[in-house]
Amino acid sequence: MSAAVQETKAEAGAPLLQADGVSIQFGGLKALTDFNLSVRQGDLQGLIGPNGAGKSTAFNVLTGVYQPTQGEVRVGGQRVNGWLPHQINHLGLARTFQNIRLFRALTALDNVKVACRAQGALHPEGVGLGAKMKGAFINYRDWWRALLLTPRFQQEERELTQQAEHLLEVMGLSHRRDEEARNLPYGEQRRLEIARALGTQPKVLLLDEPAAGMNTREKADLMVLIRKLRDDFKLGVLVIEHDMKLVMGICECITVLDHGETIARGAPAQVRSDRKVIEAYLGDSYLESQGGAA
Repeated sequence: MSAAVQETKAEAGAPLLQADGVSIQFGGLKALTDFNLSVRQGDLQGLIGPNGAGKSTAFNVLTGVYQPTQGEVRVGGQRVNGWLPHQINHLGLARTFQNIRLFRALTALDNVKVACRAQGALHPEGVGLGAKMKGAFINYRDWWRALLLTPRFQQEERELTQQAEHLLEVMGLSHRRDEEARNLPYGEQRRLEIARALGTQPKVLLLDEPAAGMNTREKADLMVLIRKLRDDFKLGVLVIEHDMKLVMGICECITVLDHGETIARGAPAQVRSDRKVIEAYLGDSYLESQGGAA
């Protein structure tokens, strides 16, 4: 880890995202049990485990898709149990999805502009009735400004376009600016989804299998890119990924789930030699390919 990143972490202070004793069950099925997590600015953490281990469930709980049965989730120190996903997003938590969820008929530019505009729709202070009414008023006013093409509306549109174009450039997608999202190669759709998430100006970025469908070169480029995003945007990053080379190569701390329970947490070297992790997920063949045995 670079000295600059260590200094950033030292200055970061309190966790930006924290889960304490989080559990969730659906009927008699315990999907996540006593899940604990702490992500600070500058962190680059991984969340791994076999299919059905509870990884995406954890993401859904953290981002408000599901409400935990027990425990609490905090974003920026604010308890967010029961909050809606867009309310949590306005506190600085953004995510991508295992199954890409782009606006397929919109251009790459417009996909990112939607995110940039959404960030300004409500202010982060409070999400009660007053904030909701304020957001509704802003949207109503924007309709009229758009219809009349007022100078202020046109200026805001130029600024949104500039923001979106910058994020496309960061993600290496400037050449796809005016193409519909559905026409992009799969790997570039993945990058576009990350660009859209960045458009909401997050403090913590959750990436759900960002390397899925990518070839070897694209995965290598992605490893470099994730580190750069963490550093340049001063983010905390949490990654779900099945590609062990990617996870072990970029993550400084890894949490391993199996059947909803945390079976290991630590540095990559510690996790990949843990017998429980080998038995539940990696397998002895992975260990042998790394040139050692537990």
